[in-house]
Amino acid sequence: YAITWDLLLSAMEEYVPKQGRKNLPARITMLAGKHVSITGNVTFPSMVEEPEELLARMNPWDGCCIGVPPTPYDAVEVHLAQPIKGQGRFTNYGTLTGKLRVEPQLVGNWLVGLYVLDAAKLAPGAFGGFSP
Repeated sequence: YAITWDLLLSAMEEYVPKQGRKNLPARITMLAGKHVSITGNVTFPSMVEEPEELLARMNPWDGCCIGVPPTPYDAVEVHLAQPIKGQGRFTNYGTLTGKLRVEPQLVGNWLVGLYVLDAAKLAPGAFGGFSP
């Protein structure tokens, strides 16, 4: 499935644990375990020469002052099938493909994560993308 950020964001209409609304919509749960692709902004962990994970986001964000910080609804924790080597770790936009997990991560009733992409592959995008 080629999924959109709007689809992932739509979970917030029904799933808001801090308000006691704890039912994930079927349009989200049907994606669990499916192979999907999504295009967006990516950020690798700092100071890692061959990262094996990254954060995919709908919005650009520098981690501090520029852009919009991610929410659990518009970010995906990504575990890569293979580490990114060389200049690939400087990629900031691209398409990710992998197997999606829909797993609410709660601290108390606060949602801190919702989506995880496993065994993912990254294809760098047009602006700022380096070839891994």
